[in-house]
Amino acid sequence: MMAFLKRTISDRKGAAALEFALIFPVLFILHIAAVEALGAYQAQRKVSHIAAAIADITAQNRTVTTAELDDVLKASVSMIYPYPNASVQQRVSSLSANGSGSVSTDWTVKKDFSSADGPSVPSGYLSANESVIVTDVVYDYRPTFGLFMPETIRFTRHAYVRPRLSVKVEKIS
Repeated sequence: MMAFLKRTISDRKGAAALEFALIFPVLFILHIAAVEALGAYQAQRKVSHIAAAIADITAQNRTVTTAELDDVLKASVSMIYPYPNASVQQRVSSLSANGSGSVSTDWTVKKDFSSADGPSVPSGYLSANESVIVTDVVYDYRPTFGLFMPETIRFTRHAYVRPRLSVKVEKIS
């Protein structure tokens, strides 16, 4: 009997399989967590890119129409790919400061934007007689697995771009 116990204790066959069976769940969980974190990071980067692109395209004009702004907003939704684009909310606005530095909204165009708050700029951003294009993009990201993150993460990004060809981008019609 003692010989059998000594042989069993000293036998190393199957040790690697046992170690793998113990470590595999930990590695699997780490892998899923990394995939979820990377997906959230990529989604928030895409939201930032959408906001910057809308503001940049709008700021390259002297005048814009509602139809042109609608086209820009529709086209920019495709930038969220491969994530679902159903929950992308967008707003592009022109804000300007008068001679005394008081900031007001010149115009705003929205696409699926639900916030009641108006567009704004940080305090001191605009000096007297300056204007800026402000873009707000909101996206509700849902993680693929939902094991380690909340069910929905709301990304909100703003972009501020000064007009390039004129003092102010005017909206016509």
